[in-house]
Amino acid sequence: MDTGSRIITAGGRRVAIGSHAGKTVYLAADHRGFALKQWLRGRLRRLGWKVVDTGAHSPARTDYPLVTLRAARRVGPGEGRRAVAIGLCGSGIGVCIVAAKVPGVHPTSPLSVAAARETRSHNNTNFLGLSADTLSRQKALAIALAWLREPFYGDPIRDAPYLRRFLQTARLDGPRK
Repeated sequence: MDTGSRIITAGGRRVAIGSHAGKTVYLAADHRGFALKQWLRGRLRRLGWKVVDTGAHSPARTDYPLVTLRAARRVGPGEGRRAVAIGLCGSGIGVCIVAAKVPGVHPTSPLSVAAARETRSHNNTNFLGLSADTLSRQKALAIALAWLREPFYGDPIRDAPYLRRFLQTARLDGPRK
């Protein structure tokens, strides 16, 4: 079964389902996440992902809200059906707080591969926050790849409750344009 992203209409909304395969991945990091972002960017590109780096572009002190907004705004309504974002900061939580302020962005900050898969298959998340302070490079890559590859709404019968809950949550963003 092709798990790449496609669009369905449910509850009066267009919903991207499937995996994040084929989507552009926007990367954002503050100074604490800079080194991990640089490494992750190279690995994802070598694995065939289209990656756009929204900053920081050096290890100099950078406030995470500035770089996170650049990436998160590409994930919201419209562009978001073709793009996802990964934000890196010390905890992975700060970038998620900022991303959650953007309508249409549903962030997660899992600490395990299993949790990354579940936030995709159950919650249809489109912004991944990673902790540069607590995750090794290999663990961060494993979490990112599990999250990027895991489909949402892969089985319409089994996954109907997850679609229903996603639509309930998405309505909190207000009307889509």
